[in-house]
Amino acid sequence: MSSERMTMPNEVWTYPYDDLIATSSVSGVQKTRQNSRHLIYLGLIASVPLSDFAIISLLSYITIQFLGIFSSASLDRSISIAFFMSGLCIAAFNQKFLYKIEVLVQPKLAVRKLFISWTMSFFMMVVIGVIFNVISKSHLLLLFIDYFSIILLLSAIRFAVATLHKNLVTAGLIRHAVVVIGSGSLASRLVTHLKNNDYGVRINAVFDDTPHTAANTGVEISGNLNDFLSYQTSHETDTALICLPAADDEHLKAVIRRLSVSTIKIRILSNVLALTPQHDSYARFGDIPGMQLTSVPDREIDVWGHVLKSIADRFVACLALIAFAPLMITCVVGIKLSSPGPVFFRQRRIGYRNRIFEVYKFRSMHADVCDAGYLTTRNDPRVFGFGQLMRKLSLDELPQLFNVLKGDMSLVGPRPHMPEARAAGRYYYDVVDDYACRHHVKPGITGWAQVNGWRGPTETVEQIEERVKHDLYYIDNWSFGLDMLILIKTITVGFFGRNAF
Repeated sequence: MSSERMTMPNEVWTYPYDDLIATSSVSGVQKTRQNSRHLIYLGLIASVPLSDFAIISLLSYITIQFLGIFSSASLDRSISIAFFMSGLCIAAFNQKFLYKIEVLVQPKLAVRKLFISWTMSFFMMVVIGVIFNVISKSHLLLLFIDYFSIILLLSAIRFAVATLHKNLVTAGLIRHAVVVIGSGSLASRLVTHLKNNDYGVRINAVFDDTPHTAANTGVEISGNLNDFLSYQTSHETDTALICLPAADDEHLKAVIRRLSVSTIKIRILSNVLALTPQHDSYARFGDIPGMQLTSVPDREIDVWGHVLKSIADRFVACLALIAFAPLMITCVVGIKLSSPGPVFFRQRRIGYRNRIFEVYKFRSMHADVCDAGYLTTRNDPRVFGFGQLMRKLSLDELPQLFNVLKGDMSLVGPRPHMPEARAAGRYYYDVVDDYACRHHVKPGITGWAQVNGWRGPTETVEQIEERVKHDLYYIDNWSFGLDMLILIKTITVGFFGRNAF
């Protein structure tokens, strides 16, 4: 473990590589548990608008059919009208924050907001129907039965979700693991405020470089900031919450700089008033609810985008494995005939949130020298003849489709690097300040930097700077369209680029 003191912004600070490279295999188990909890939380929140949509659509369709409001409408058109009405209601509910966790855990508040929003939406639709002579007075009784039926069912869902959420929090299946940085009076108030909260927010540890402050406030600390950098590699941590005096800007900047290499979310609690949020002030999905926190930019894909991207990755990877199976079999035969040793080569790389994983590749070097610990160079004598062909066409990367299926990688993203990789003799982390930000997303088989010609060795500082610059551009501008563009350019440019060797 590194024993460095807190450094100020104008001082040179070196990333503690030993802590990163020594990340234990426990992280994989914790990663699975953490992902499971996130999926449970995501599923619980998503179930509410989906249930609302289903109930409103079904009862609206039944009402339309029973009353013959649209007598000339076909079955498909009636269903479309019911879906359209439901979509408008869901949009109105979302506008009034009905799907925020701060509302859902309080069923009485949720029902009150629901009653107001649903009443306004319902009467608006009735007025529109009357204006266009679609609804007559004879319809009103059954329409009000529909109105009360929906409000009762949607209210029941709120109470059920609040109860289920409470039970999941009690069972530890919904938990937001927080590490506090600082141990002064503000941190003390935070610890007290979060005890047995309704959202599953739990403080796992407190770190501070000034232990004498902790002694004055009664906050038990687990170590200094350097200890935290080691701690977060082997403990589940969702957010680092900084509780430091706002007046000490230089110290705050130094802390943020140190924490930026950890890739976890960084939030700042500026004062005691932030512990009590203002009216209709809610946290973003995945953030700590119930408080007004200042965000340090995460530079990552949003939660829903991350989920959809992971689903798409696995689906496309399955199709690609089927499509490329003959080519992969050819590579296996070519390797066996060209060089004795295993077909596959596995190497440790830095992945999502600094987790170490093993990347799979077709072996393109002689077995006794393929893991020498430095990057491949042009005309590298370690590469055998058929291996050169595979590398030129990027065929050696095809086994990484299995990494995608495992969830360690994505089809598109920043390329994963070795922990000990260097540019001009310096570690990547020491060369580029924002290098760690590229680990806020899963690494990819191909990426924006690669299709723009930034692949191959990193013999100069400029080469790694440009790679990181392109990687961060990809993260900041991610979309499915950009992924498709990169995949197309990989086929037309990436496979035959001048730096492919």
